[in-house]
Amino acid sequence: MTAAISTILSPFLQRHIFVSEEQAIRSLLRDHVLHQIDALRVEDGRFAQKYGMPFDRFEQYLHERSMLLAAGQLSPGEQRTLGQAVMLEEDDWMEWKATREMLESWLGLDKEVSA
Repeated sequence: MTAAISTILSPFLQRHIFVSEEQAIRSLLRDHVLHQIDALRVEDGRFAQKYGMPFDRFEQYLHERSMLLAAGQLSPGEQRTLGQAVMLEEDDWMEWKATREMLESWLGLDKEVSA
């Protein structure tokens, strides 16, 4: 370990919170990974609650609304209102998709560091 890392970990080792620098690093990193997973699950749940459906269903819902918009069978007012709503929903879709991809990445990392 570098001197800086040893200095940072020293209080933990002196208080016998960890038995070694390696154990400290592994434990602290695992806690960080789990924290990220928890935060992303909360964000995923927030979107699911907002829309009252899981992500896969939301993708289908958004596609259906986009198709309705593209069909051109709505009045100009309905077209405008739906177009504005779909734009906001697409923003949420992008953020939700990124959240889910990051969650999958952190879950994969958790498997790697837990092995």
